[in-house]
Amino acid sequence: MAFEDLCRRFDLFLTRLKSVGDTQRGMIILDKTTRETSLQKLSREFRKVGTQWGSLKNIADTPFFVDSRASRLVQIADHVAYSVFRRYNSGDAQYLDIIAHRFDAVDSVIHGLLHKHTERHACTCPACLSRRLTTGRGEPTNR
Repeated sequence: MAFEDLCRRFDLFLTRLKSVGDTQRGMIILDKTTRETSLQKLSREFRKVGTQWGSLKNIADTPFFVDSRASRLVQIADHVAYSVFRRYNSGDAQYLDIIAHRFDAVDSVIHGLLHKHTERHACTCPACLSRRLTTGRGEPTNR
């Protein structure tokens, strides 16, 4: 479910870029994992039949897997993931606060970060708050 959501959000980001003339396609690069085969299979399925939200049109290939020790970009992604994990698992926002403004956003709604839970109306994390403040109501949008 998380990988499907990630692929769809990345495709939406690339679709928005394409709408303003940037026609590059995207690649997903992941840290080496024992789930490599299953994620590649899922990715092929998403390209053939789409996700639960529709087809993926802007992702160039199946994901590439690299050892994070050999790639500084994957190490940076690990740091971003860690900052998100610390915020949502331990309530420690010190790292996420530094980078939160860098997540994909349109009209002040953060699309590159999503908090899936049942208490969205009271949550003050950047993802939930951006949706709630933009709608002007207590409940965030599903964008």
